[in-house]
Amino acid sequence: MGNIIDYVKEYGDRTFVERPFDEVDALVLSQFVYMKWEHVIPGLEAAAEPLSLVQMEGMILSEDLMDKVFMDERYAKDNKALFKAMVQSRRFGDMKCNYLVEDKNEEIVTQFFAITVFPVGALPVVVFRGTDESMLGWKEDFNMAYRSPVPGQTLASLYLKQVALRIDGDFVTAGHSKGGNLAAYSVMTAPKALQDRVVRIYDYDGPGFKNETKSRHGYEKIEDKIFKVVPESSIVGVILEHAGGYKATDSTAKGAMQHNPYTWVISDGAFAYLTDVRHSSGLFRDAITTWMSELGDDERELVFGTIYNILATTGAETTIELKKDRMAPVNMLKAIIDLPEDTKERAKEILHEFKIHV
Repeated sequence: MGNIIDYVKEYGDRTFVERPFDEVDALVLSQFVYMKWEHVIPGLEAAAEPLSLVQMEGMILSEDLMDKVFMDERYAKDNKALFKAMVQSRRFGDMKCNYLVEDKNEEIVTQFFAITVFPVGALPVVVFRGTDESMLGWKEDFNMAYRSPVPGQTLASLYLKQVALRIDGDFVTAGHSKGGNLAAYSVMTAPKALQDRVVRIYDYDGPGFKNETKSRHGYEKIEDKIFKVVPESSIVGVILEHAGGYKATDSTAKGAMQHNPYTWVISDGAFAYLTDVRHSSGLFRDAITTWMSELGDDERELVFGTIYNILATTGAETTIELKKDRMAPVNMLKAIIDLPEDTKERAKEILHEFKIHV
């Protein structure tokens, strides 16, 4: 029993021909995309040759990029261990990466990042990054509760079309958290000819879609392609997810910390699947889903805008800074105290689930 690092170490000596690409490999790549490859992988418009992980490691070392690539404090230690295991493996070492696109824009509120990887002996994978450590990324996530499309979804749709012109044949999409939502949205909004080329959509604890969005874009056309996994006490992945079309896996963490893919249990080369998400998570999910279903988009915007404004009172630009700020709970409490009672209680519940106590 272990995690994705242990998985790569244990099965890394097998190529994708010897052991076909599966859902754990897709999670590995969905975590790999959180590393800061902006200084390494060629951009979409660069018309450059793709780089293998071995070549990327050489660049990191020769150009002293270690601190930049692994700057996300949330995952720094584990990301370094995962990348090292991948580079040293037969399974991932020769995998090539290309077509990087990044867009961070405060004005339109988006944090978008995607790459395309080419595992040797497996289909290409279009991988979307989930929410990074920036407060900007969380603001876009909150906007998803009442707005569709958000800019990140529009960018994902465009990216998929652009990459599809550059690669041949079938491929898959993948992502964790918001990245999982983008992996599904990009295919859902694609022309049918492009949808037919997408064999599988791997969604790891990503938020779902409003019913209106599903109806407008014909979600049922891609539903059978989606392979969704959430941790035992999922919070993010079950919000706006009404159909229960997911599998639950065991985790070594508690509560919202289970959102971290490194806590997901891998046993005998597969997820340690459970029958359902934990009861406490189900109660929270049902309460929030019922509450949100009773609100119109304008009311949702007010509620989630208020929650973001509460977080913004701290002045933190990243969630890492927020957690280090000892005065953050005090400042947020001041911002929340005058809210209407129902909104105040729901805001406290949501913040509490993410280990922010006010």
